[in-house]
Amino acid sequence: MTALSSAGRMALARIRRNPLSSIALMLLMGIGSATAGAGVATLVETVGATERLFTLAKAPDAVQMHVGAVDARELDAFAAEHHALIDDHQDQVALQLDNLDLRIDGDSDVARAGVMDLLLVTQNPRFDFLVGSDGRPVVVDEGEIAVPDYYAQAYALERGDRIELTVGDGVEEYTVSHIVRDAQMGPSLVNSKRFVVSAADWNHLAATLPQEHVLTFRLSDGAGERFAEAYRLGDLPANGAAVDGELLRLIGALTDGLVSILSILVSIVFLAITMLCLRIMVLTALEEDVRRIGLLRALGFSHRQVTRMLLLGYGLHAAAGLLIALVLVGPITMILAGDGRAPLTGGHAMPADLAALLTVIVTSALPLALAAQLLRRVRGISPLTALVQPRVSPTTRRPRGLRWDRSFPVSARLAVRGLTTRRTTAALLIVMVACGVVLSSMPGRVTQTIAAPEFVTAMGVGQSDIRAFIRGGADDDASVRLERSLQADPDVERFARATSFRVDLVGSERSESTESIALEVGDASLFPLTYARGSGPMRPGDVTLSTLAAQSAGVDVGNSVELNAGGAAQRYRVTGIYHDITNGGRSGKTVSFDQDAGSALWHTVMIDVRGGVDPNTKASTWAQQHSAATFTELDRFVHYTLGDTVDRLRTASLIAWAAAVTVMFLVFALRGRLESARDESSLRLLRLLGWPVAALRRIALLRAAGVATIGLLLGWIATEALGPAVLGATLSSFGGGATALVAPNASFVVPGAAVAIAAVVGALLATAAAPPLRNES
Repeated sequence: MTALSSAGRMALARIRRNPLSSIALMLLMGIGSATAGAGVATLVETVGATERLFTLAKAPDAVQMHVGAVDARELDAFAAEHHALIDDHQDQVALQLDNLDLRIDGDSDVARAGVMDLLLVTQNPRFDFLVGSDGRPVVVDEGEIAVPDYYAQAYALERGDRIELTVGDGVEEYTVSHIVRDAQMGPSLVNSKRFVVSAADWNHLAATLPQEHVLTFRLSDGAGERFAEAYRLGDLPANGAAVDGELLRLIGALTDGLVSILSILVSIVFLAITMLCLRIMVLTALEEDVRRIGLLRALGFSHRQVTRMLLLGYGLHAAAGLLIALVLVGPITMILAGDGRAPLTGGHAMPADLAALLTVIVTSALPLALAAQLLRRVRGISPLTALVQPRVSPTTRRPRGLRWDRSFPVSARLAVRGLTTRRTTAALLIVMVACGVVLSSMPGRVTQTIAAPEFVTAMGVGQSDIRAFIRGGADDDASVRLERSLQADPDVERFARATSFRVDLVGSERSESTESIALEVGDASLFPLTYARGSGPMRPGDVTLSTLAAQSAGVDVGNSVELNAGGAAQRYRVTGIYHDITNGGRSGKTVSFDQDAGSALWHTVMIDVRGGVDPNTKASTWAQQHSAATFTELDRFVHYTLGDTVDRLRTASLIAWAAAVTVMFLVFALRGRLESARDESSLRLLRLLGWPVAALRRIALLRAAGVATIGLLLGWIATEALGPAVLGATLSSFGGGATALVAPNASFVVPGAAVAIAAVVGALLATAAAPPLRNES
């Protein structure tokens, strides 16, 4: 009881004696634990929400888009023949609606023309459901429409709002009955969105609108590759995009996944900094309490009793930090994971909440474990030494005498000597500043890169002002007419047309399977991609492959592959590998191909306009002249596909920035207290020799500024060096890879500079109290 009351009195006395250090310790513990808990909760909720949606919607394992006739009996026969692979299949017929014909609040959706394809469907009967916020398949009555979540957020739609569809010469008005979640086409990266109407309304609209087939399949476990091979050999409808269930899950988690991964990385760096800081904090307390420790040992307390007494004080700080973390983890998680959507189901958030709670508890207990390890130094403190020469951590080197005959300022020489005599501590502080700069700068640099127009070169798309898209089979002469129009248009600086075909890729002997890819045929030199390895195709017989396609085929630059379409096989040499997160991540590009071997999937025209010509105006003009084509400006494409991801990343960047600044301030404030405790005798001697308080603070300022400057430079270097790998690791599952960061803008220096300034301010604040002028000898 005596030891316990003594420990309590020591802890309270330390808080009263150093309120700044105690508050900083509690805040640092709380912020570190809250950040870790929020990052883990965001990741768990992201994965859980995606899986929950796929389970409730009974998402398909394979999807094949097709424009044209589909023989239902042929599909049924194929499914019956491969019943061991296929559990169920459906043919959902969708009606294509032009963006100009969708009007919400009196405004058309023309801004998303060429970016989002609108499909009107009825609810599926057996699987691939479009579900409401309650997780159940929506049921739509006549005159009602269920709107995808993407459009509900874009236009702030709610149940009961009105939507107009222009069909033929008339206007149809519908009432929003549900906001639906679509496991297959919900993410913003998917450029098709499904609206659900009643069967009666669909039949009425089908008399006017063109149709597209969405062929979906539910497969048995592990049958994905065998099904793809069987479907390829079956010569079934396949003139559109094809994706599998695994890719659908990855795309569905991409937006939240990027934020989650960055949050986890931030948490790891934050926890590393926190643990390093805690070491400083414990040493600070030992330096300040060494006389009291010696007195307790002299009164008969064993080192174990003293250690437990001190550890109880850290337990009080850890408990306060835990309470702070519990208060902060909820709001931080909502900021990171919140996207304005209601939860899919009310009772499934428990895993994320539990993960956050466990993470907060574990990370709050880590300081106690570290403190217990550091407090083992109490064992080596003898009562006599502690009372006569109170020092726990002596300097690692004997300080060299100052040369008074040099013109270098004495304050600067004392600051440099303070760093060089404690090299390990100085290096530790430099590393912490560098980590703080990376923590504050890396999310912003990744966000800047993803938001940049040239990022599309990492998506398998060349960079151009305008991109025109024509579906295969819609109008055989549409691409030719568009090409002639562009040749005669004086506003066009250059353009390149390419036609995509579905072909089979046969690679090395090590790869047993045949991969189906989208092969783009055309001049790839005018609008080149950024290649991970090699270069683009320059002559007939050259081909470049996406990362996933090359991995599946087991080939690399310089190898030969076989491309097969319609039974006609041709050999090609791989000249380059590029990243592609479109077309299921599996595609290829070449300049020559036997186009009679198969039907075109789509035609793509990349266009650059001359200086002074507005791409948006030009695209609108061409859209009116060429109804079979959709025109998309590059900036509009990036905004409507990656805008939500960029906004969420910016929020995460601001949180990381604020956390890094706070941490650096606390670190250097506490480190300043440790320096003051260690150098108390030396500082008092300088005061007795006539040094003013301002000169003593100048020494601390120079030390902190030197450490912060070196750490700032190292942090910037590390950010630029590690950024491509971080971004590539995030995109690798989607067919991306290490992507170079775009050139930094002027705002790049702000987060890192703020971290360095916070470090200097914290060091200055710790030296606010001047050492008293008294003789303790």
